[in-house]
Amino acid sequence: MPMGRARAGVTTFFAADRGGALSPPARSAGRALALAAVALAACTSSGNDDEQQVQMSLTIDPAAFLGDVRCSNEEGAIRSYVATLTDESAEGGPTLLASSPPIPCSSRVTFTEIVEGRSYRAEIDGYGRFAEELTPRGGETSGSREMLAGRDTVDPRWTWACSGPDEGGIVARKGVNVVFRGCSPLTADTDPQPTAIELDPTRALGALRCEADGGTVASFDIVPEDGALAPVLGITCPPEQTPTYNLDDLGVPPGRAYSFRLEARDAAGAVAFGSACVAVADEGVTAAAACDPLSATGALEIDLDALLAEEDLACGDGASVYFATVAPAGQTEAEELLIGPVPCGERAFVSPLVPGVYGASVEVLDRKGDPVRTAACDGEVRPGATTRAACAVSSP
Repeated sequence: MPMGRARAGVTTFFAADRGGALSPPARSAGRALALAAVALAACTSSGNDDEQQVQMSLTIDPAAFLGDVRCSNEEGAIRSYVATLTDESAEGGPTLLASSPPIPCSSRVTFTEIVEGRSYRAEIDGYGRFAEELTPRGGETSGSREMLAGRDTVDPRWTWACSGPDEGGIVARKGVNVVFRGCSPLTADTDPQPTAIELDPTRALGALRCEADGGTVASFDIVPEDGALAPVLGITCPPEQTPTYNLDDLGVPPGRAYSFRLEARDAAGAVAFGSACVAVADEGVTAAAACDPLSATGALEIDLDALLAEEDLACGDGASVYFATVAPAGQTEAEELLIGPVPCGERAFVSPLVPGVYGASVEVLDRKGDPVRTAACDGEVRPGATTRAACAVSSP
Protein backbone atom coordinates (compact mmCIF):
# COMPACT_ATOMS: atom_id res chain seq x y z
CA MET A 1 0.00 0.00 0.00
CA PRO A 2 2.16 2.82 -1.20
CA MET A 3 1.88 6.20 0.59
CA GLY A 4 3.62 8.96 -1.27
CA ARG A 5 3.40 11.41 1.66
CA ALA A 6 3.95 9.00 4.55
CA ARG A 7 6.60 9.95 7.09
CA ALA A 8 8.09 6.48 7.42
CA GLY A 9 7.80 3.32 5.41
CA VAL A 10 9.16 1.00 8.09
CA THR A 11 7.89 -0.36 11.37
CA THR A 12 7.64 2.40 13.96
CA PHE A 13 9.05 1.38 17.34
CA PHE A 14 7.19 2.99 20.20
CA ALA A 15 7.31 2.53 23.96
CA ALA A 16 4.39 2.58 26.39
CA ASP A 17 5.21 1.92 30.04
CA ARG A 18 2.88 0.98 32.85
CA GLY A 19 2.52 4.57 33.98
CA GLY A 20 1.34 5.70 30.59
CA ALA A 21 4.36 7.89 29.76
CA LEU A 22 6.03 7.79 26.39
CA SER A 23 9.65 6.81 26.06
CA PRO A 24 11.56 7.54 23.89
CA PRO A 25 10.17 10.62 22.10
CA ALA A 26 9.00 10.58 18.49
CA ARG A 27 11.77 9.89 15.98
CA SER A 28 12.43 11.01 12.44
CA ALA A 29 12.20 8.53 9.56
CA GLY A 30 16.00 8.18 9.56
CA ARG A 31 16.03 7.46 13.30
CA ALA A 32 13.26 4.88 12.88
CA LEU A 33 15.31 3.16 10.19
CA ALA A 34 18.33 3.09 12.46
CA LEU A 35 16.31 1.65 15.31
CA ALA A 36 14.88 -1.00 13.01
CA ALA A 37 18.41 -1.97 12.02
CA VAL A 38 19.46 -2.21 15.67
CA ALA A 39 16.46 -4.39 16.46
CA LEU A 40 17.31 -6.75 13.62
CA ALA A 41 20.95 -6.88 14.67
CA ALA A 42 19.88 -7.82 18.21
CA CYS A 43 18.18 -11.00 17.03
CA THR A 44 20.06 -14.19 17.79
CA SER A 45 19.56 -17.48 16.03
CA SER A 46 20.22 -21.00 17.15
CA GLY A 47 19.81 -22.33 13.62
CA ASN A 48 16.02 -22.52 13.86
CA ASP A 49 14.01 -19.45 12.83
CA ASP A 50 11.30 -20.43 15.32
CA GLU A 51 13.80 -20.05 18.17
CA GLN A 52 14.99 -16.52 17.38
CA GLN A 53 15.14 -14.26 20.41
CA VAL A 54 13.79 -10.73 19.97
CA GLN A 55 12.80 -7.91 22.26
CA MET A 56 9.49 -8.54 24.00
CA SER A 57 6.97 -6.43 22.12
CA LEU A 58 3.45 -6.12 20.76
CA THR A 59 2.90 -5.11 17.12
CA ILE A 60 -0.16 -3.80 15.34
CA ASP A 61 -0.26 -4.49 11.60
CA PRO A 62 -2.78 -2.47 9.53
CA ALA A 63 -3.62 -5.67 7.64
CA ALA A 64 -5.29 -6.91 10.84
CA PHE A 65 -7.86 -4.12 11.00
CA LEU A 66 -8.23 -2.40 7.61
CA GLY A 67 -10.46 -5.02 5.99
CA ASP A 68 -12.25 -3.33 3.09
CA VAL A 69 -11.06 0.15 4.08
CA ARG A 70 -8.62 1.40 1.47
CA CYS A 71 -5.22 2.76 2.51
CA SER A 72 -3.99 5.20 -0.14
CA ASN A 73 -3.33 8.84 -1.00
CA GLU A 74 -6.78 9.16 -2.55
CA GLU A 75 -9.57 11.28 -1.15
CA GLY A 76 -11.88 9.25 1.10
CA ALA A 77 -9.27 6.60 1.94
CA ILE A 78 -7.64 6.09 5.32
CA ARG A 79 -4.17 7.64 5.50
CA SER A 80 -3.07 7.29 9.12
CA TYR A 81 -4.01 5.77 12.46
CA VAL A 82 -3.34 6.05 16.19
CA ALA A 83 -3.05 2.94 18.37
CA THR A 84 -3.86 2.83 22.09
CA LEU A 85 -3.13 -0.15 24.36
CA THR A 86 -5.10 -1.17 27.44
CA ASP A 87 -3.37 -3.26 30.12
CA GLU A 88 -6.12 -5.72 31.02
CA SER A 89 -4.07 -7.29 33.85
CA ALA A 90 -3.12 -4.12 35.71
CA GLU A 91 -3.76 -3.89 39.43
CA GLY A 92 -7.03 -2.12 40.03
CA GLY A 93 -8.49 -3.16 36.70
CA PRO A 94 -7.89 -2.38 33.02
CA THR A 95 -5.57 0.60 32.59
CA LEU A 96 -5.39 2.76 29.49
CA LEU A 97 -1.79 3.30 28.35
CA ALA A 98 -0.28 6.08 26.28
CA SER A 99 -1.25 6.25 22.62
CA SER A 100 1.15 6.00 19.72
CA PRO A 101 1.85 9.07 17.63
CA PRO A 102 -0.01 9.16 14.28
CA ILE A 103 1.25 6.34 12.06
CA PRO A 104 0.97 6.05 8.24
CA CYS A 105 -1.65 3.45 7.36
CA SER A 106 1.00 1.54 5.40
CA SER A 107 3.19 0.99 8.48
CA ARG A 108 3.14 -1.17 11.58
CA VAL A 109 3.52 0.20 15.09
CA THR A 110 5.33 -1.75 17.82
CA PHE A 111 5.03 -1.26 21.61
CA THR A 112 8.15 -2.39 23.48
CA GLU A 113 7.73 -1.22 27.10
CA ILE A 114 5.25 -3.85 28.24
CA VAL A 115 5.11 -6.36 31.09
CA GLU A 116 5.68 -10.07 30.59
CA GLY A 117 2.60 -12.21 31.19
CA ARG A 118 0.12 -9.37 31.11
CA SER A 119 -2.81 -9.27 28.69
CA TYR A 120 -3.30 -6.32 26.36
CA ARG A 121 -6.01 -5.05 24.05
CA ALA A 122 -5.68 -2.32 21.44
CA GLU A 123 -8.01 0.27 19.97
CA ILE A 124 -7.29 1.87 16.63
CA ASP A 125 -8.43 5.33 15.51
CA GLY A 126 -8.29 5.80 11.74
CA TYR A 127 -7.97 9.17 10.00
CA GLY A 128 -8.41 10.45 6.47
CA ARG A 129 -5.47 12.82 7.00
CA PHE A 130 -1.80 12.10 6.48
CA ALA A 131 0.21 11.29 9.61
CA GLU A 132 2.35 14.38 9.11
CA GLU A 133 -0.77 16.57 9.25
CA LEU A 134 -1.72 15.37 12.75
CA THR A 135 -0.23 16.21 16.14
CA PRO A 136 -1.25 14.68 19.50
CA ARG A 137 -2.70 17.25 21.89
CA GLY A 138 0.21 18.22 24.10
CA GLY A 139 2.85 17.33 21.51
CA GLU A 140 4.41 14.27 19.92
CA THR A 141 5.58 12.84 23.26
CA SER A 142 2.37 13.48 25.20
CA GLY A 143 0.81 10.06 24.59
CA SER A 144 -2.52 11.77 23.98
CA ARG A 145 -5.12 9.94 21.93
CA GLU A 146 -6.68 13.24 20.84
CA MET A 147 -5.37 14.53 17.50
CA LEU A 148 -5.03 18.11 16.31
CA ALA A 149 -4.63 19.60 12.85
CA GLY A 150 -3.21 22.99 13.63
CA ARG A 151 -5.42 24.16 16.49
CA ASP A 152 -8.47 22.15 15.46
CA THR A 153 -9.45 18.83 17.02
CA VAL A 154 -9.77 16.04 14.46
CA ASP A 155 -12.14 13.16 15.18
CA PRO A 156 -11.32 9.68 13.83
CA ARG A 157 -13.43 8.46 10.92
CA TRP A 158 -12.96 4.79 11.78
CA THR A 159 -12.32 2.90 15.02
CA TRP A 160 -11.38 -0.74 15.61
CA ALA A 161 -10.86 -2.97 18.63
CA CYS A 162 -8.13 -5.62 18.60
CA SER A 163 -8.71 -8.23 21.29
CA GLY A 164 -6.95 -11.25 19.86
CA PRO A 165 -8.42 -14.28 18.13
CA ASP A 166 -10.30 -15.46 21.25
CA GLU A 167 -11.33 -11.97 22.48
CA GLY A 168 -9.17 -12.50 25.56
CA GLY A 169 -6.46 -10.02 24.66
CA ILE A 170 -2.84 -10.56 23.63
CA VAL A 171 -0.38 -11.82 26.25
CA ALA A 172 3.14 -10.36 26.27
CA ARG A 173 5.79 -13.08 26.19
CA LYS A 174 9.49 -12.77 26.89
CA GLY A 175 11.64 -12.77 23.77
CA VAL A 176 8.63 -12.71 21.44
CA ASN A 177 7.17 -10.03 19.19
CA VAL A 178 3.44 -10.80 19.25
CA VAL A 179 1.37 -9.38 16.38
CA PHE A 180 -2.24 -8.46 17.12
CA ARG A 181 -4.91 -10.42 15.27
CA GLY A 182 -8.67 -10.54 15.57
CA CYS A 183 -9.56 -6.86 15.06
CA SER A 184 -13.14 -5.77 14.47
CA PRO A 185 -14.78 -2.40 13.71
CA LEU A 186 -16.18 -0.40 16.62
CA THR A 187 -17.70 2.27 14.39
CA ALA A 188 -18.23 2.58 10.66
CA ASP A 189 -16.95 5.52 8.66
CA THR A 190 -18.28 8.58 10.51
CA ASP A 191 -17.80 10.82 7.47
CA PRO A 192 -18.66 8.73 4.41
CA GLN A 193 -17.31 10.12 1.17
CA PRO A 194 -18.73 9.74 -2.33
CA THR A 195 -17.56 6.96 -4.61
CA ALA A 196 -15.97 8.82 -7.47
CA ILE A 197 -13.31 8.83 -10.18
CA GLU A 198 -11.31 11.92 -11.03
CA LEU A 199 -9.29 12.17 -14.22
CA ASP A 200 -6.76 14.97 -14.44
CA PRO A 201 -5.74 15.02 -18.13
CA THR A 202 -2.63 17.10 -17.44
CA ARG A 203 -1.08 14.07 -15.71
CA ALA A 204 -0.77 12.48 -19.16
CA LEU A 205 1.05 15.43 -20.73
CA GLY A 206 4.56 14.15 -20.06
CA ALA A 207 6.91 16.39 -22.05
CA LEU A 208 3.98 18.12 -23.77
CA ARG A 209 2.67 21.49 -22.66
CA CYS A 210 -0.62 23.33 -22.75
CA GLU A 211 -1.02 26.00 -25.42
CA ALA A 212 -1.31 28.58 -22.63
CA ASP A 213 2.21 27.58 -21.55
CA GLY A 214 3.67 27.73 -25.05
CA GLY A 215 2.81 24.14 -25.98
CA THR A 216 0.57 22.52 -28.57
CA VAL A 217 -2.30 21.11 -26.48
CA ALA A 218 -5.37 23.37 -26.47
CA SER A 219 -8.07 21.08 -25.06
CA PHE A 220 -8.95 17.54 -23.98
CA ASP A 221 -11.78 15.07 -24.54
CA ILE A 222 -12.51 12.21 -22.13
CA VAL A 223 -14.49 9.29 -23.57
CA PRO A 224 -15.40 6.49 -21.10
CA GLU A 225 -15.69 2.93 -22.40
CA ASP A 226 -18.65 2.32 -20.06
CA GLY A 227 -21.82 3.73 -21.61
CA ALA A 228 -23.16 4.68 -18.18
CA LEU A 229 -20.50 7.41 -17.97
CA ALA A 230 -20.91 10.41 -20.26
CA PRO A 231 -18.04 11.85 -22.32
CA VAL A 232 -16.56 15.14 -21.16
CA LEU A 233 -15.54 17.22 -24.17
CA GLY A 234 -13.74 20.49 -24.72
CA ILE A 235 -11.82 20.54 -21.42
CA THR A 236 -9.41 23.46 -21.40
CA CYS A 237 -5.69 22.87 -20.96
CA PRO A 238 -5.10 23.23 -18.08
CA PRO A 239 -8.60 22.38 -16.77
CA GLU A 240 -10.45 24.91 -14.65
CA GLN A 241 -11.39 21.98 -12.41
CA THR A 242 -10.53 18.29 -12.46
CA PRO A 243 -13.23 16.25 -14.28
CA THR A 244 -14.88 13.95 -11.74
CA TYR A 245 -17.46 11.18 -12.11
CA ASN A 246 -19.62 10.69 -9.00
CA LEU A 247 -20.57 7.02 -9.31
CA ASP A 248 -23.12 7.25 -6.49
CA ASP A 249 -25.14 9.84 -8.41
CA LEU A 250 -24.85 7.81 -11.62
CA GLY A 251 -25.90 4.55 -9.98
CA VAL A 252 -22.74 2.87 -11.25
CA PRO A 253 -21.32 0.07 -9.05
CA PRO A 254 -17.90 0.37 -7.38
CA GLY A 255 -15.43 -2.46 -7.00
CA ARG A 256 -14.28 -2.70 -10.61
CA ALA A 257 -12.05 -0.97 -13.14
CA TYR A 258 -13.26 1.74 -15.51
CA SER A 259 -11.38 2.60 -18.71
CA PHE A 260 -11.26 5.90 -20.57
CA ARG A 261 -9.98 7.23 -23.87
CA LEU A 262 -8.18 10.57 -23.47
CA GLU A 263 -7.66 12.76 -26.54
CA ALA A 264 -5.71 16.02 -26.75
CA ARG A 265 -6.60 18.53 -29.47
CA ASP A 266 -4.48 21.28 -31.00
CA ALA A 267 -5.57 24.88 -31.58
CA ALA A 268 -7.26 23.88 -34.86
CA GLY A 269 -9.40 21.31 -33.03
CA ALA A 270 -7.69 18.26 -34.53
CA VAL A 271 -6.89 15.25 -32.34
CA ALA A 272 -3.10 15.39 -32.09
CA PHE A 273 -2.41 13.03 -29.19
CA GLY A 274 -4.17 10.20 -27.39
CA SER A 275 -3.88 8.07 -24.28
CA ALA A 276 -5.59 5.27 -22.35
CA CYS A 277 -6.62 5.77 -18.70
CA VAL A 278 -7.98 3.41 -16.06
CA ALA A 279 -9.25 3.72 -12.49
CA VAL A 280 -10.48 1.17 -9.95
CA ALA A 281 -13.54 2.51 -8.13
CA ASP A 282 -13.73 1.72 -4.41
CA GLU A 283 -16.72 2.61 -2.25
CA GLY A 284 -16.26 5.91 -0.43
CA VAL A 285 -13.04 6.78 -2.26
CA THR A 286 -12.30 9.31 -4.99
CA ALA A 287 -9.96 7.26 -7.16
CA ALA A 288 -7.46 9.05 -9.37
CA ALA A 289 -7.31 7.60 -12.88
CA ALA A 290 -3.88 6.52 -14.11
CA CYS A 291 -3.10 7.46 -17.71
CA ASP A 292 -0.42 6.48 -20.19
CA PRO A 293 1.61 9.42 -21.52
CA LEU A 294 -0.07 11.14 -24.46
CA SER A 295 1.28 9.92 -27.78
CA ALA A 296 1.03 11.14 -31.37
CA THR A 297 1.34 7.60 -32.76
CA GLY A 298 -0.70 4.42 -32.40
CA ALA A 299 -0.54 0.68 -33.04
CA LEU A 300 -2.28 -1.93 -35.19
CA GLU A 301 -3.09 -5.33 -33.70
CA ILE A 302 -3.51 -8.42 -35.87
CA ASP A 303 -5.26 -11.37 -34.22
CA LEU A 304 -6.11 -14.37 -36.42
CA ASP A 305 -7.66 -16.64 -33.76
CA ALA A 306 -11.28 -15.96 -34.71
CA LEU A 307 -10.53 -16.13 -38.43
CA LEU A 308 -8.75 -19.48 -38.15
CA ALA A 309 -11.57 -20.85 -36.00
CA GLU A 310 -14.08 -19.92 -38.71
CA GLU A 311 -11.89 -21.76 -41.21
CA ASP A 312 -11.76 -24.79 -38.90
CA LEU A 313 -7.99 -24.49 -38.93
CA ALA A 314 -6.22 -25.24 -35.64
CA CYS A 315 -2.73 -24.15 -34.69
CA GLY A 316 -0.25 -26.98 -35.09
CA ASP A 317 0.81 -28.85 -38.20
CA GLY A 318 -1.96 -27.22 -40.25
CA ALA A 319 -1.17 -23.64 -39.19
CA SER A 320 2.25 -22.91 -37.72
CA VAL A 321 3.19 -19.26 -38.32
CA TYR A 322 2.04 -16.25 -40.28
CA PHE A 323 3.57 -13.20 -41.94
CA ALA A 324 1.94 -9.80 -42.42
CA THR A 325 2.76 -6.96 -44.80
CA VAL A 326 1.42 -3.65 -43.46
CA ALA A 327 1.12 -0.35 -45.36
CA PRO A 328 -1.01 2.82 -45.31
CA ALA A 329 -4.20 2.26 -47.31
CA GLY A 330 -4.35 3.92 -50.72
CA GLN A 331 -0.69 4.98 -50.74
CA THR A 332 1.03 2.93 -53.42
CA GLU A 333 4.39 4.62 -52.87
CA ALA A 334 4.40 4.13 -49.09
CA GLU A 335 6.98 1.88 -47.48
CA GLU A 336 5.66 -1.55 -46.48
CA LEU A 337 6.38 -3.14 -43.11
CA LEU A 338 7.03 -6.90 -43.04
CA ILE A 339 6.00 -8.57 -39.77
CA GLY A 340 6.82 -12.16 -38.86
CA PRO A 341 7.15 -14.97 -38.52
CA VAL A 342 4.48 -14.76 -35.82
CA PRO A 343 3.66 -18.08 -34.07
CA CYS A 344 0.11 -19.25 -34.65
CA GLY A 345 -2.08 -18.27 -31.71
CA GLU A 346 -0.12 -15.11 -30.94
CA ARG A 347 -1.08 -11.56 -31.85
CA ALA A 348 1.07 -9.20 -33.88
CA PHE A 349 1.42 -5.57 -32.82
CA VAL A 350 2.68 -3.06 -35.36
CA SER A 351 3.89 0.23 -33.86
CA PRO A 352 4.57 3.08 -33.81
CA LEU A 353 2.31 4.10 -36.67
CA VAL A 354 1.25 7.55 -37.79
CA PRO A 355 -2.55 7.86 -37.44
CA GLY A 356 -4.51 6.80 -40.50
CA VAL A 357 -6.05 3.78 -42.22
CA TYR A 358 -3.77 0.78 -42.75
CA GLY A 359 -4.12 -2.44 -44.68
CA ALA A 360 -2.34 -5.73 -44.08
CA SER A 361 -1.85 -8.79 -46.28
CA VAL A 362 -1.47 -11.92 -44.16
CA GLU A 363 -0.13 -15.31 -45.20
CA VAL A 364 -0.54 -18.37 -42.95
CA LEU A 365 1.98 -21.21 -43.33
CA ASP A 366 1.82 -24.81 -42.15
CA ARG A 367 4.65 -26.53 -40.32
CA LYS A 368 6.30 -27.42 -43.65
CA GLY A 369 6.34 -23.75 -44.68
CA ASP A 370 3.62 -24.07 -47.31
CA PRO A 371 0.89 -21.38 -47.48
CA VAL A 372 -2.53 -22.60 -46.30
CA ARG A 373 -4.52 -19.35 -46.05
CA THR A 374 -4.20 -15.70 -47.00
CA ALA A 375 -6.19 -12.89 -45.43
CA ALA A 376 -6.73 -9.17 -45.87
CA CYS A 377 -6.92 -6.95 -42.78
CA ASP A 378 -7.52 -3.25 -42.24
CA GLY A 379 -7.96 -0.80 -39.40
CA GLU A 380 -7.80 2.90 -38.59
CA VAL A 381 -4.96 3.80 -36.25
CA ARG A 382 -5.62 6.59 -33.75
CA PRO A 383 -3.02 8.45 -31.66
CA GLY A 384 -2.28 6.80 -28.34
CA ALA A 385 -4.47 3.77 -29.07
CA THR A 386 -4.17 0.19 -30.29
CA THR A 387 -6.62 -0.71 -33.06
CA ARG A 388 -7.54 -4.35 -33.70
CA ALA A 389 -7.61 -4.92 -37.44
CA ALA A 390 -10.65 -6.53 -39.06
CA CYS A 391 -9.53 -9.56 -41.07
CA ALA A 392 -11.20 -11.73 -43.71
CA VAL A 393 -9.90 -14.72 -45.66
CA SER A 394 -8.99 -13.68 -49.18
CA SER A 395 -8.16 -17.18 -50.46
CA PRO A 396 -8.42 -20.74 -49.09
